Amino acid sequence: MTPTMIWHRLKLSVIAGTIVILGLLAVGTLLLAHRSLVTTRHAAEAELQRSAQGVENALNRQLLQIHGALAAIRPMFAAAGVTASSPAANELLRGFNLQTIAYRDMMLVAPDGAILASARPRGALRTLPVATQPTSIQPASMVGPVESPVNGDWSLYAVRAVPGWGGVVAVADVPVLSLMKILAETGLAPGTRIRIERPTGQLVASLPHDELAIGEWRHGALGTRPPDGKAFVAANDKGEPELAVVRSSLPGDLRVILTTDLADALAPWRRFRDRLAAAAALGGTLVAAFAGALLIALRQREKVDSERARATAVLANAVEAMSDGFALWDGDDRLVACNQRYREMFAITAPFLIPGARFQDIMRASTHAQQLPLPGPVTEEAVAERERWHRPENSPVERQMSTGRWVLMTDRRTADGGVVAIRTDITALKAVQAELAEANLRATEAAAEAQRQNMVLIEREGRIRFLAHHDDLTGLPNRVVFRERIGKSLHQAAELGEKMALLYLDLDRFKDVNDTLGHPVGDALLRTVAARLTNCVQAPGAVARLSGDEFAIISIGPQQPEAATELAGRIIALLGEPYSALGHTISVSVSVGIAVAEAAWTDADTLLKQADLALYRAKAWGRGTLCVFEPEMDVHLRARLEMEQDLRQALAQDQFELAYQPIFSVVTGAITGFEALLRWNHPRRGLVDPSIFVPLTEDSRSIVEIGAFAMRQAVADIAALPGDLKVAVNLSPVQLAFGDIIGTVEAALRDSGLPPARLECEITETALFESEQTSLAVLQRLRDLGVRIVLDDFGTGYSSLSRLRLLPIDKIKIDRSFVLDATEGSASAAIIEAVTVLTGRLGIATVAEGIETEEQWALLARTSCAEAQGFLLGRPLPIAEAAALARAGAGVPVALAQRFSPLA
Repeated sequence: MTPTMIWHRLKLSVIAGTIVILGLLAVGTLLLAHRSLVTTRHAAEAELQRSAQGVENALNRQLLQIHGALAAIRPMFAAAGVTASSPAANELLRGFNLQTIAYRDMMLVAPDGAILASARPRGALRTLPVATQPTSIQPASMVGPVESPVNGDWSLYAVRAVPGWGGVVAVADVPVLSLMKILAETGLAPGTRIRIERPTGQLVASLPHDELAIGEWRHGALGTRPPDGKAFVAANDKGEPELAVVRSSLPGDLRVILTTDLADALAPWRRFRDRLAAAAALGGTLVAAFAGALLIALRQREKVDSERARATAVLANAVEAMSDGFALWDGDDRLVACNQRYREMFAITAPFLIPGARFQDIMRASTHAQQLPLPGPVTEEAVAERERWHRPENSPVERQMSTGRWVLMTDRRTADGGVVAIRTDITALKAVQAELAEANLRATEAAAEAQRQNMVLIEREGRIRFLAHHDDLTGLPNRVVFRERIGKSLHQAAELGEKMALLYLDLDRFKDVNDTLGHPVGDALLRTVAARLTNCVQAPGAVARLSGDEFAIISIGPQQPEAATELAGRIIALLGEPYSALGHTISVSVSVGIAVAEAAWTDADTLLKQADLALYRAKAWGRGTLCVFEPEMDVHLRARLEMEQDLRQALAQDQFELAYQPIFSVVTGAITGFEALLRWNHPRRGLVDPSIFVPLTEDSRSIVEIGAFAMRQAVADIAALPGDLKVAVNLSPVQLAFGDIIGTVEAALRDSGLPPARLECEITETALFESEQTSLAVLQRLRDLGVRIVLDDFGTGYSSLSRLRLLPIDKIKIDRSFVLDATEGSASAAIIEAVTVLTGRLGIATVAEGIETEEQWALLARTSCAEAQGFLLGRPLPIAEAAALARAGAGVPVALAQRFSPLA
């Protein structure tokens, strides 16, 4: 039987025993509860029966007392010599009535029901509300219950015939409430109810008192039950079980019924049952908890044994799977275990590796078998030396075997005095170490070379860092560093309570020096100018070269611009002296613009712009002059800043809109497409000229977002037009350099569904050639998408017919300046004709813009120009009007088309 089966059976035994104990506990609890129920019910029945007997006895005493009083009337009247109808009868009855409280009034009633005499004043009561004729009553009986017509009280009437009085009867008025008060004093248990009924089931009285139910008849189990005085269970009016006892009065004309709710009678048993159940539940819980704890303990023990067995198996497998030889020796140096790898490494010793064999005996046998390569003769000393390898303080020992292989012998002492022996084949490691030694030598040499190269890189990096902040030609700080120094100087001047001025310098006629004497002479001149400025200012970092022949100087002093003006005068005089550069004597002058930081909000960019404005004013006055910035010069600057601020909000506030100028075919006169023109409709400025705001958007690079809007809107608008009409959208060089124009175009085409062939992207030749490599790459990718490329303003920039065939363009647009000057026989007309012929042979279409007169249209119609646009043919229109024009199939006005037809 496996250990798992043993543990399983043991756990099943615990579970079965627990179930048996819990079952016995449950059965015992149920039996005890049932016995308690029977005992409690018997006790409740006995108590109710005793109470019923007590109530019956009290009722009988009252009835006997009443009937005794009625029977004594005749003797009492005879002794007093009083008749029933005499006035003395009332007094006699009154005195007799005071002797008992069993009834309220004693009356003598004639056969016709008239009251002859009474112990109490009769008031309005002259006759009884019940029949008292001798024919309808027994010699003694009870009548009622009857509700008094005078006060509404319920009463029983005890009636007894008076013999010899001619049918006169004696009547005792017994109030129901008085009767129940006497019965309530019998000491009933809480919750016990009393009913006094007539044998017919008519209710006479009840406790608790129920005024409305008195006199009512009830039919049911209680009414038919014999008055045997034994308790029984019946259902009340609500259908709930109750315990009841029925007894009869001695005369037999009244029944006494006592009831109590069965639930109340069994309340002690329920409390006992609940306590018993709680005790049983607690006991069961304890038994189950004990059994659970026992099962958990057994499970833990089983788990520990299982883990121990698994760990033993894992350890054995791990030891066998080791790539090293492993052997374990006990405190007496006897072999405990070893793996197969150990036996393979020491094959001759393997027969002697028997668990329990002593280390010395195995070493001696292996020494004789020449397994160990110990130096010297095989002696006991050699065995003792090998035995010392067991000591923990010794380091691992490397030994070369007779076969030439190397073995690392590692022996470590255990806590109980044993030894763990690890044997590792390190032959490959030795070979690698030899290779590493050789590699280390080569690495040392390489490190020396790398260190030499690193020094070169450090020098170059230092040079790069210097060039990032300084001008390479003059060694002066460049624009980036100088802007930072302006900010620091502004802060320094504010702390000192002084003012800062910025001098902006520009050499006059420096371009002439470069053009005539060459760039090397110009460079030498710039270095000399930088040296003179540095010597003149003598403030570290106060002089910078901004670009080309432009320099800037920071001046801080309490009196500005006086100090800056004085410094500018000295600089003008100093730089005006002749220069000797590469064998040439040169004379140049310098113009200076001065700006003073007057306001706390002034920043470096503003100060540079103000100084630049002042410089332009100085150069306008002549060479070798200076000019101090005045606030009125800032009007233009502030207007520019305000417009830049408005431009930042224009796109978000939907102030931009597109107008569409139709483009016509010169041959057919039909509309071939539209050029989308950006319009800025400012709420205060109105329509702003594109030539004013477009350069600002390019300077701030907001043209990227605005251009993306124009592209999306134009493509979406034209996609809704019929036919194959095209749309031309202008691209800024800033969009090509800094925007994702490819992604913008792809998204616009994808969202609108417009075929790429219906989209034309226009770029000016000036922008194309300023950043030719970047622009050409982007334009080629657009052309790969299927978009047509149009070269705008052809002939106004760097036009080169030899390069035209190399550009990825589909169409060129002849600039309006040529069209404006085009008259019959003019140079512009010849240029237009030549361009259209040349591009036609290259497979490049042409479009002329700016057609404003019929003469221009007539001249153009005689060329091979494909398309034309201008105010004469059609002005820019909103998209709704442009769409209506396209849907109407409108073309060039008929008169123009017939008069200047290319076919004519």
